[in-house]
Amino acid sequence: MPIDRETTDVRDRILDHVDDLPPQQRTIADYLLEHLDTVPFLSVPELAKRCGVSEATIVRFGQRIGFSGFAELKVALVELLQSRLGVDDDRTDDAFGEDILESVAVHEGRNIRQTVESIDREVFAAIAELIFSADHVYTFGMGISAYLAELAAYTLVQVGVAAHPLSTGYSSPKEQIVALKESDLVLVISLPPYSRQSLELVEAASDVGAATVALSDRLIAPLARRAGLSLAVKSDNLTFTNAVAAMTVVINGLATAVATRHPDVAIDAFARIGRVHNTDPDVLSGEG
Repeated sequence: MPIDRETTDVRDRILDHVDDLPPQQRTIADYLLEHLDTVPFLSVPELAKRCGVSEATIVRFGQRIGFSGFAELKVALVELLQSRLGVDDDRTDDAFGEDILESVAVHEGRNIRQTVESIDREVFAAIAELIFSADHVYTFGMGISAYLAELAAYTLVQVGVAAHPLSTGYSSPKEQIVALKESDLVLVISLPPYSRQSLELVEAASDVGAATVALSDRLIAPLARRAGLSLAVKSDNLTFTNAVAAMTVVINGLATAVATRHPDVAIDAFARIGRVHNTDPDVLSGEG
């Protein structure tokens, strides 16, 4: 039976169930979220092999998220792929229009508008104040969220907040916060596919009493439900990747809120950074 794409997005179904899935089915969900554009072309045996699970587990996964089995799930994935790419049985024109850049810009603008309209301003203000009052802010993310976590740390430093991103390159993020104090804050950015490391990091921070903040694509995301405070930031894209414009607006908004409420600190940071740029030989030579 065809899935009504207007009311049921298979990606949303997976995200809504992912936190409650058994470990093997969670593996399938993670794989699907990362490969939505190729899974429609895989057979059950092929998908089972790639996920390292049995064929029966693939079928049970489909049933667990509301389909009769993998066949119906596959139909939904094909329809989602067609709707994203603007292809159906009777239409093969370019759904993005003649100007792809304009289409992307309009879509990102919609993400920003919907995010701004939906964010609870009291929660936003509380997060900004937590960021300012923390002794140190640690930021973390996986995949595209890692880039955003680095951006968040950089932006906060510019307004006088002691912040740095946790790395996944040389050790576990949990290992890097062994010295975490109750007066610190962990800010985690999590966009699909969700990361188990992000969940473990928030849980470890909570265990020592540190404040935790999540920026995710929905308030029912696994990380958002575990963090002390959370904001939902739209990341819908014209392809299967995450769009990031709305997230950069929220990050900039939090830093700006800190700067406007504590201008003396922000101005002092700006002055110090200016002195660094005026004396650092790498900067003067155009390097760095």
